[in-house]
Amino acid sequence: MGYQVGEVRLNTGKTERGIILNGTYFVPTEELAGFSAFSQLMEEVRVWNRARKSSLAIENATLDTRPAASLRHVKRIYSFSENAKQASAKGAEVTLTLRDEIFKRFSAYENDFRVTDKWGLVPNTYATTAEDALNVKTGMEAIARYALENKKSANKVFTIEPPENTRLQKGVVEPAHGEPGGGVEVIFVDGTPDNTVTGPDIIPEK
Repeated sequence: MGYQVGEVRLNTGKTERGIILNGTYFVPTEELAGFSAFSQLMEEVRVWNRARKSSLAIENATLDTRPAASLRHVKRIYSFSENAKQASAKGAEVTLTLRDEIFKRFSAYENDFRVTDKWGLVPNTYATTAEDALNVKTGMEAIARYALENKKSANKVFTIEPPENTRLQKGVVEPAHGEPGGGVEVIFVDGTPDNTVTGPDIIPEK
């Protein structure tokens, strides 16, 4: 599970600051004091998620409060509303990456034109989170999940490790080019510095 620090607007109209886990769950800052390690919090959320026996689509809008009875420490946890309007990364608020966050870019080409000669990214390059990339096993699945215009199998996977405080926009891939979308998308607003991109790894075409 990945995480970001940010602010969310609840369906009560109140704005709270806290940690967003895996683009899906939100824990208010005041609930973090009882945790000696972030891994402890993540395990609590995993327990809670298993107890619900379902998963929510990653969405970007108003939040609904959900019961958290199975958590020993967290009294309030929120999950993104299944009825909220999905929003793409384009036009989303610019946020900053945290230390050690990892992203992936699926491409049809080993010499991706969005990757510079010095292994950085050019501005406004699209990618996805490492967590969301786990949903993709083939290049054809990448085309569908990220609504890629190029129909050549996107089975080349670049790994992106930007420095802390890299500017990006994050959202959900909207249907386009005859593809359903639904994956997480990020836009590196300013690109990334040299030596932040490695790969590509090759996955099956289909």
